[in-house]
Amino acid sequence: MELSLPLDPANYDPIDDLFEDAYKIFVVQLKYQDKRPTLFGKRIFIDSTGTQDGKTRGFWHIASIGADDNKYDMFPCVNDKCNGTCKYKCDVDHCDNILKDDNSVPCLYRANKITWVKELIELATQNKFHPNLRVWEHIDKKTGHKDLLIRYVSEYIDYVLIFKIDRASKNYPYRLKTAFPIVLKSYKYRYDKEYDEFIQKK
Repeated sequence: MELSLPLDPANYDPIDDLFEDAYKIFVVQLKYQDKRPTLFGKRIFIDSTGTQDGKTRGFWHIASIGADDNKYDMFPCVNDKCNGTCKYKCDVDHCDNILKDDNSVPCLYRANKITWVKELIELATQNKFHPNLRVWEHIDKKTGHKDLLIRYVSEYIDYVLIFKIDRASKNYPYRLKTAFPIVLKSYKYRYDKEYDEFIQKK
């Protein structure tokens, strides 16, 4: 399966209009429960509370990057069109950053892939053994909670969805925490190790 093409930043002027289009897609595909896909036959919780710039927290969990993720000496989008058009440059202290209080910053490189969230939920549900997919559970050491990770890996794409597993909730056992393209080798190695360890235990 080929994922859809990301939104092209070259088509936007001003560039922040890309976030507007990404949010429109989010509203149609993910914001409302009756439009949202299920995961393995179970409903998914996506945070629809609060707004920044008229967009809910659930959207910004997908379309922003946290301070902890941008502390490295390279931009995640260094080899992408987004790098030349993004005004934020991963700078949480940027004067236009509406997410500063959350210690995050809007990210074009994440926002323009918004369609992949729904596509990968549907793909995993249809066939979690798809050759491009790695699906596993892992205990988050920071929170102690168990997460479900769905990672899509191909020649040019490495992208992950992360859900908190809430087995106590009959209505929403999967809570979307975040989704993002994997760029750094340290992240790739870490997720490779987690997946291998999970498979070995099965």
